[in-house]
Order: sequence, then C-alpha cells, then structure tokens
Amino acid sequence: MARAGYSAWDDDEAFFDERPARRARRKPVRWIRLILMSSLMIAGLVYFARQKGDEAKVVARTGVPSSVLIAPAPVWNAVASGPALYAIDKTFGTASSEARQHTSGAREDTLSLGRFGEARHARLTLIQGSSEPSRSFFVDIVRRAADAGLAVSRNAQSRMIVTKFGPVEVAAMSLVGKSEQDCQTFRFKDHDSGFGFQGWLCDTQAEAIDDAQLACFIDGVMLNGAGSPSLKALFARSERNRTDACGAAARTASIGVRTPGRP
Repeated sequence: MARAGYSAWDDDEAFFDERPARRARRKPVRWIRLILMSSLMIAGLVYFARQKGDEAKVVARTGVPSSVLIAPAPVWNAVASGPALYAIDKTFGTASSEARQHTSGAREDTLSLGRFGEARHARLTLIQGSSEPSRSFFVDIVRRAADAGLAVSRNAQSRMIVTKFGPVEVAAMSLVGKSEQDCQTFRFKDHDSGFGFQGWLCDTQAEAIDDAQLACFIDGVMLNGAGSPSLKALFARSERNRTDACGAAARTASIGVRTPGRP
C-alpha cells in the first residue's frame, strides 16, 4: 500500500508481504489449542487410571477369598482312657492317673496322691521316649510345678539318694498354690531306655519326710501294664535291686511314724 508523502517507502514496501505477520498473529492460537488438547488427554488418562484402580479394588474384595487362620495341631494329645501304665504301692494310697502322647512318640503318665495342701500329697510324672534336651534339676521341677498350677518359692541344694532305680537327685522345695507346702522333689533319668520321672512328695511338716521315706515312696512305683521291652527290662532290674529297707513295715512307717535311715 502506498503511503502519501513518503515516496521512498512506497517503493520499498511495494514488495512487502504481510502473510508472515498474519502467521505470527495465529501462533498464540495454536499454542492455546495444543495446551488444551494436552490437558484433555491427561485428564482422560487420569480418569481411566482411576477406573482401573476401582475395578482392581472390587476384584480384591470379591474375587479373592479371605485368608483362614488355622491353629497348628497340638503336640500333646490325651491318651484314650484305659488301664494305667504305672502304679504306686497301695500302701501309700490310691493314685489317680492321666496320660498324654507327644507327636514324636514320647509318652507322659502322671500319678497323683491327694490334693496339694493336704497332709500327704504326691505328684509323679513318668516319661518314656522323650528327646528333650537336658535341663537343670531346678528348671525341670519349676516346669512340672507350673503344669500343676504351682510355683516354687524356696529350694535347697540338691543331693542324691539310693533307690531301686539307682541314684535319684532330690531337693527340699516349698511349692506355692492357694497355700504353701514343704515338699521333697526328685528327678531320675535312664538314658539307655529313655525312661525317667520327676515329681514331689509333700507334707504339712517339712521334717515329716526323710530320705528313707522318700526312697521307699519311689521304690513303690511299679509297671502296671504293657510297656516296651526296654521299659520292662528296666523295671525287672529295679525290682531285683530293691532292699529290705522298704518292706511292708517300712512302708507302713513311712505313712506316719518316721523310719530309720536307709542303709
């Protein structure tokens, strides 16, 4: 376009192309369109991602069954009622018995005389086939006391006494339940046969039980039913080792009157 008064400019601008200027004016519009399209695409992707997430949650809630917690099988199970495997000489009274079997094959039989706190109470657990590691005498008695709902309040130094089974470790201890009672605790283990026993003999007076009486009580433990060949051999051997110190007169005296010391 010619401009009046400026002839030089008219000549130069005769060839001036206004299309680049129009394109420059259009560029902002294209950028706005590009930003708008990108925003729409991002919004669409976010929407579909949320839809997928919601579907996954629904599947997780309805398609997958909930976990069921199953308690492991007990390692000890009660043995069906039947003749007791062991017995205590009837001179000491009638003992109640219960037995349980371990999944490893070990068996525990518990004999009880009277109730804790009575004038004469005893509890004896006989173990066959146990593979448990060796523990201290005190720890073994504490565990047995806990099984009976009792605790150990005092204990003396352990000592050895002679019985038909051989040397047996014993110690004076005070057991506590609803009351407190002085007891003579004991433990025996024969590694060759895998047989052993642990327990206590209690009285309302600590001096009422001496080593001879305790030995006679332990000597009164008998095999009452069928057992393994090694167990039968052990009890047969033990009976041959029994002494006259625990004859009928001595056993009667152990219930009431103190007996002389065991030779």
